[in-house]
Amino acid sequence: MKKYLAIIKATWQRALTYRISVISYRIGEMFEVFFLILLWSAIYSTQDVLKGYNLREMLTYILFGALITVVVRNWMYEVVSKDIKDGTLSQFLVKPISYLRYMLFREIGRISLAFILSVSTQLFMILIFSDRFIFNTSYLYLLEILVMVGLAFITEMFLSYLIGMVAFWTDEVDGIFTTLDRLKRFFAGGYFPINLLPAIYIKISFILPFGYSFFVPAQLYLKKMDLATGLKGILVQIVWIILLYLIIKLVWRRGLKRYEGVGI
Repeated sequence: MKKYLAIIKATWQRALTYRISVISYRIGEMFEVFFLILLWSAIYSTQDVLKGYNLREMLTYILFGALITVVVRNWMYEVVSKDIKDGTLSQFLVKPISYLRYMLFREIGRISLAFILSVSTQLFMILIFSDRFIFNTSYLYLLEILVMVGLAFITEMFLSYLIGMVAFWTDEVDGIFTTLDRLKRFFAGGYFPINLLPAIYIKISFILPFGYSFFVPAQLYLKKMDLATGLKGILVQIVWIILLYLIIKLVWRRGLKRYEGVGI
């Protein structure tokens, strides 16, 4: 266990080294949220309710969803693809540690700093708009949201890990990540609540794992979705995690054959 704690510590120290970059990125995200709030405030200037959302609910959706997005999102694919392309992966093949497990603990170390910064900045944003923010104090709802966010973190990590392993076959993975990221953000309700669209999009969002990293937790927070529906969503997440893990094992075995076959 000590070696995994060492990985977390090393990642934390690395993140602190680039703290200016991390802080600058968070400031940029704050402005993005701020502009979304301005946009929706302008839209609601001509109406009180839009598809079942009033202005306070929409702003809460944006602020709370943005917090979840920052916590679960990662760019693990960059590290995985780089390790494959420059041959760094080779050193892990002879060490008594799973590369996937190493990346998991490395990501936990990274997310710990991002979590602190995201919570701080989001609390600041919520403080600014506290008169328009809805506070949910239901322990059952918050507990279910916490479990869902934890599973969403694992799902996002597995998806990013899979994209990184595409580097076994091609050097270019950024385009794949960008395409999937935009698709994911759409079905996650990151641009707007997905239920503003026809019902078919909601059904697709519930089947795919993306909605559980923004839309569904935000709906639970607003109590626009009951706990029973949330539990069904958690089951869907577990199924996706198992499926993604099996795909990772398959792609890893085939990728290693190619990796070792080219003499790296």
